[in-house]
Amino acid sequence: MKLKSGSSQTLPLSASESATTEKLLSHDHKELDMILAELDQAFDGMNTERSFELLDLFWGRLAVHIRAENVFLFPALMKAAERTQDSTSTKDTVTGQEIHKLLTQLREDHNFFMIELTTAIKKIRILRQENRSEGLEEIRNGIAPVLRRLEAHNALEESRVYRQAELLMDHSEQSMLDQSIQTDLENLPLRLRDPSFAIRAQSKNRK
Repeated sequence: MKLKSGSSQTLPLSASESATTEKLLSHDHKELDMILAELDQAFDGMNTERSFELLDLFWGRLAVHIRAENVFLFPALMKAAERTQDSTSTKDTVTGQEIHKLLTQLREDHNFFMIELTTAIKKIRILRQENRSEGLEEIRNGIAPVLRRLEAHNALEESRVYRQAELLMDHSEQSMLDQSIQTDLENLPLRLRDPSFAIRAQSKNRK
């Protein structure tokens, strides 16, 4: 079972684009999709070593992404939504009650992703230690439902959640949040700084 369709290539944020929270996190989704495309190829080739490296990279990068949302984005959105006076949402904005419901759902997703992917990492590490490829397809099929849920999760964030930072916060709050998100996403552990995916570093150097 294929994990995800799509290209293994993505473009860095251009030098002319401002690094807003929405753009940073949406772009990080694209980078994660690129890793999944490479992982699919490794599974196709029954390459246990590369499959382990890429699944571990994906798990680690997703953990960093989730950390940025849980620690910075979600609390900031909750605080901003609670002080709004509007009792009804529009096609763009949401009320405090609605944002609370959305963020609760997203946090539950985050916990699910980490638990399921950690289990997959443990399984593929055993295959790697035993230097065998039998069982790779089982692992691939096992994480496919997780990644389908992640796809829906990302779509919800991009269509309904990320834009709230601009709609609910003033310029100063937005700037502080943008900087916090960018710094956190770039604060990758050394083992996750795979040169094949150093897109953000390339983008930063162009500025």
